Amino acid sequence: MSYLVFARKFRPQLFEEVVGQEHVTTTLKNAIQKKRIAQSFLFSGSRGVGKTSTARILAKALNCDKSTDENPCNQCTTCDEIARGISLDVLEIDGASNRGIDEIRTLRENVKFKPVHGRFKVYIIDEVHMLTGEAFNALLKTLEEPPEHVKFIFATTEPHKVPLTILSRCQRFHFKRLSTADIHAKLKEIAKKEKIKVNDKTLFLIAKSAEGSLRDGEGLLDQLASFSGEEVREEDVLFSLGLTSNDTYLKFLQAISDRQGDKILDLVQSLVEQGKDLEQFLKGILERFRDLLVLTLGETKENWVEQDEETAAELKILAKKFNREELFLILSLLQQTLRDIRWSRIPRFSVEICLLKIVHRADLKSISDILTQLKNSPGEIPGPRKPFNPAALPAAVSEDKKKDLRVQEVIKHIPESESHVPAEIRRETKKNLSRAESVEESPVAVAEEFSQAKAISLADIERIWPELLTQVKAKRMSIGMFLSESQPVEVDGHRAIFGFPAEFKFHKETIEQQHNKSFVRDILKNILQMPVDVSFVVTEAEQMTEKAPAEQAPGVDSGVISSALEIFDGSKVIRKT
Repeated sequence: MSYLVFARKFRPQLFEEVVGQEHVTTTLKNAIQKKRIAQSFLFSGSRGVGKTSTARILAKALNCDKSTDENPCNQCTTCDEIARGISLDVLEIDGASNRGIDEIRTLRENVKFKPVHGRFKVYIIDEVHMLTGEAFNALLKTLEEPPEHVKFIFATTEPHKVPLTILSRCQRFHFKRLSTADIHAKLKEIAKKEKIKVNDKTLFLIAKSAEGSLRDGEGLLDQLASFSGEEVREEDVLFSLGLTSNDTYLKFLQAISDRQGDKILDLVQSLVEQGKDLEQFLKGILERFRDLLVLTLGETKENWVEQDEETAAELKILAKKFNREELFLILSLLQQTLRDIRWSRIPRFSVEICLLKIVHRADLKSISDILTQLKNSPGEIPGPRKPFNPAALPAAVSEDKKKDLRVQEVIKHIPESESHVPAEIRRETKKNLSRAESVEESPVAVAEEFSQAKAISLADIERIWPELLTQVKAKRMSIGMFLSESQPVEVDGHRAIFGFPAEFKFHKETIEQQHNKSFVRDILKNILQMPVDVSFVVTEAEQMTEKAPAEQAPGVDSGVISSALEIFDGSKVIRKT
């Protein structure tokens, strides 16, 4: 007899041998025992989960000569013929190659004939979703009222492509994807029967690579048994399937937790030299960080992590080095890089940049953690200090200036010894504060400067407006372009107010930022040779009312004015000369 691959050699022959589909097999056994057998069945599910095998077992159970219970005996002539695929009463039809209306018409003619040996004539149509619309329509009547001696079993991986008129005439059974543990147990049994030397860790890696398909797992084990010879080793699996080892993933996780960017680049270089698929590697590192996130939920969730015992123990230790906020950020970065890498011409750079972003991430802590640390801090909490009172500032200081001063006052009083304030944030705060102090003047100095300066008028601002735009554009073109969309609209004491039309709200918000605002104010101060504050607002179009007939210019038709107002949405029309 010719060699049989593992998927055929170890095909289940009893309902109990079907792996991981107890919800289906239990229902079918009870139906046979109680003689409540439907006329047609639809088995749906992903590849390699036992749809066709279950259909054959059901066909044998219905026609077995010696069966005393719901299972076939697998010893009589009928069972042997069905198992070998030569039975005249059980016909297996490939829906992909027999998808036309002519084949279905032939089937409709043949169902009239009685079975040769068994009690039922069983039609198993695999990949039934491949039938044409005309073929489905031709099958409808036969499917709804078939002869008593006929049973239909349909199998498909895409049940959504089967018409609802067919689905409503079938009993539906969905075959779930198999868990890694179920596949691992079956592969261990096969390896024992075939006397293949392989350890549990390697078998688990093969089972996980099968991605829920037992047939794929059996095929991989068969292939690796031929490749490795006497013993299947983990190195052989990694080499044959192009996978990255768990040890390598753990090295990446350790380097990320220790923030070692140089080690990350060395590991990526090693993956490239070994010819590993970087997209598959990113999926693997994403899975490990997902496992770390699951482990932060508590010990009761450890069964959600599909890893071997050794790797799971290592991940449990590493999970303590990351908080949940960090893991959410890392998962988002990895998912975005996975989307981008498919269109990248240089995927290695994308992977390196993503991992370095993760390595140099900021320390993230939830507010509840910070409050808890403050409460339990052994140090003394700073005592009350005199609150900052913006109302005590001179009236000449603008509201924006008061807000900035209030923020600076709060920042100044952050204690250096507070351990809950991350070092990077503390350094950045000092940098921003020193920059702000170098640019901003004290409120007292600002008040004295304004009190000694003379007031300005709107005419003064309009006079120097072209020169202001020229100097701003010369130093910072982008700010100059934004400012050119505004115009002076009002002067309030020592403050010039510039108005932006509503459609340029983005320009207003950008130029209103403190560093941009200070830049414009300094240039305006140099031009006018006096201190001037600036403010930016959004202006609305000025509405015009129609003149009374007595006030209208002679010869002007009121209808023309009304039309013009309607066309220009009631705005003032300014003609530039």
